[in-house]
Amino acid sequence: MWVKTAQSGMSAVFGTLMNTSGAEVTVVKATSTASPMMELHEVATVDGEMVMRPKDGGFTIPAGGMHELKPGGDHLMMMDVTTPVAAGTEVTVTLTFADGKSMQFTALGKDFAGGNESYQPSASPSTSMGG
Repeated sequence: MWVKTAQSGMSAVFGTLMNTSGAEVTVVKATSTASPMMELHEVATVDGEMVMRPKDGGFTIPAGGMHELKPGGDHLMMMDVTTPVAAGTEVTVTLTFADGKSMQFTALGKDFAGGNESYQPSASPSTSMGG
C-alpha cells in the first residue's frame, strides 16, 4: 500500500485490499494519521470527463478475493492532509467495515504525478458509514 506525497490539501492511498476471510466484507470508512477526513472514491466518466466521486456503498471485497485501489480507479481519498506525507514516510490507515469491525495497515509515502481527474462531490446528503 502507498500514499501519494502531499504537504497539505488532498492526496490518495493506493494498493490492493485482500480479504482472506471466508465471507464478503465491505469497507465503508477510512481514516489515517495524515488525514482524519477521508472518503472512499471511484473514478467515473461523467459527460465525457473523468471525475472522482464518493463510492456509494463502499468497496465490497468477495470472500478470498481482492479489490485494487489505483490511480484512475477506486482509491482512498485524503480530503485534508494535516500531517505532511513525504516520500518514504509511513502513514497508518484504519478501515472500518459495514459490520463495525476495523483494521489498520501502513502505507508508504511515494512521489507520483497522478492523473488529472476532477473532484465531483456527492449530490446526495451525507450518511453515517459507521456500522
